[in-house]
Amino acid sequence: MLIHYWEQFDFADTTLVNNRDVTEQGFVNFIALLLDGTTPEELTRESLENWCAGFVGKDHARKVLTQTADDYLFNPNSPFYNEGLYGMYLEVLLGKLPQTDAMRSAYRFKLELVRRNNVGDKATDFTYYQPDGTHRTLATTPVKNDRLLLMFYDPECESCHEVLLQMAADTALAEAVRAGKLSVLAVYTEGNKETWLKALPDMPEGWTVGTDREAVKTGALYDLKAMPSLYLLDGSKTVLLKDAAYEKIRTTLAF
Repeated sequence: MLIHYWEQFDFADTTLVNNRDVTEQGFVNFIALLLDGTTPEELTRESLENWCAGFVGKDHARKVLTQTADDYLFNPNSPFYNEGLYGMYLEVLLGKLPQTDAMRSAYRFKLELVRRNNVGDKATDFTYYQPDGTHRTLATTPVKNDRLLLMFYDPECESCHEVLLQMAADTALAEAVRAGKLSVLAVYTEGNKETWLKALPDMPEGWTVGTDREAVKTGALYDLKAMPSLYLLDGSKTVLLKDAAYEKIRTTLAF
């Protein structure tokens, strides 16, 4: 069924493509099958190849369906968010596109971003600057009890503000930091130094706080599509959880 899933779909029919009840729901059902935990990787890839082959040569269908894939597989707020499947889809798409296609570099950039800092990888190193002007790299940051909670944030970001309030109010987190059960490193990723300094008094006691002077963002060292972005690392800076919700990190740490 997966291999033949899109065979009867007319990708050249713009009215059909624009019919969300058919196209979007069809895509949702498609990825639900791919992500049900029983579909082998080889079958998943073949199914994606057949899907991409159907829309690659149809400009409107390609625009709609690549956006749909972004919305469902690459948006952290989507219930179907899955970087593994999204990365496979990008690999397949790049394999179907002509070498001269203007969008190849954009898709390649996204694929490289998805492949970075995955669970089991060494977290990409960067330099950050502390309020007193001293600087340090992620690699040389000391870690207590082999656990480092790394947070990229912007105090002017509403969701960042909400998560920071949640973390600041978490007495168990505060006690864990005080008792040396883990370290927390919060890195401001934007370029307004005054904004960063003004918000420093609100940061919880015991955290290491710094600014990367926009190095992470401009170098695309980490995927910052949704802020705040939280990573759980071990003492050697190996990624244990990538871009995870605070609740998931909290459950994993179980302090």
